[in-house]
Amino acid sequence: MDPAHSHNGPRRPSISSMSTSKRTSVGSIFAKLGLRSSPSPSPSSPSPSSSPSPHAQNQQHPHASFPSTLYEDEEEGNNLPQSSENFKRYELLTEFINLRNPRHCPLGVYLMPASDSLSVLYGVVFVHKGYYRSGVFKFRMYIPESYPDHPPSVTFLTDMFHPLVDSQGNVSLSQQFPTWRPHQDYLFHVLHYIKNMFKRGVLEKLVDKHCYNKEAYRLFRNDTPVFSKLSQQCAQLSITESHLFDHFPDDNMIRFFPLTEPKFDELKSAIFKSAQSTPEPIP
Repeated sequence: MDPAHSHNGPRRPSISSMSTSKRTSVGSIFAKLGLRSSPSPSPSSPSPSSSPSPHAQNQQHPHASFPSTLYEDEEEGNNLPQSSENFKRYELLTEFINLRNPRHCPLGVYLMPASDSLSVLYGVVFVHKGYYRSGVFKFRMYIPESYPDHPPSVTFLTDMFHPLVDSQGNVSLSQQFPTWRPHQDYLFHVLHYIKNMFKRGVLEKLVDKHCYNKEAYRLFRNDTPVFSKLSQQCAQLSITESHLFDHFPDDNMIRFFPLTEPKFDELKSAIFKSAQSTPEPIP
């Protein structure tokens, strides 16, 4: 269980539809979406099970176009758009698999695809320190059809008072990604920025032109005590029952439910036993 679950909220929450490890397998989700029944990729296409590193993808050119004269008939040439879409689909699947790497998905961030789409991801970030300590903030990441040529967009579903977040929850990514670089910038880079945007070091380096919430930026610069009070109110609001246990929208597979004291004690005991049974590393 994530340490953030021991916050001072009204009741201890549990996450349903995902494991206690952030590197949850999403194979069943892809199967549900029909990826396993998709046409097999060409020999040059990456296999989902091979999990190539992001650096290896830099050498690929999935959007290259070919003249139809290279094909024996016009019908084969007309299959190019569908092949390109399938390649992009597998490329995105490769990124999802790589998120299981602990160096990719940041600690305290949980992510799951929407129940009916791979282009929408829902996530939760647990904040343990700083102005937003004890906060549990839900967000949605939308991946456009033009990805990786264009960046994803991020929107918080939890009410947020932050210089980088506007009144609708939209997050400004322009300071960290002034120019999006395809096959150099990836989804896990965005996830790390979402986690780091609550840290003092990132807040201190923010520039006015990249901030959507000018009032929050002004208060952070000129009236830190007031900013600290408002950001902490934001964090405490996020862990109230009305916000934490609210399930929205319907295709969001990450859900929180109350955790009773007996169940909490049972899980805590299991965690302690697991930690004690782990063999020590050989020096």
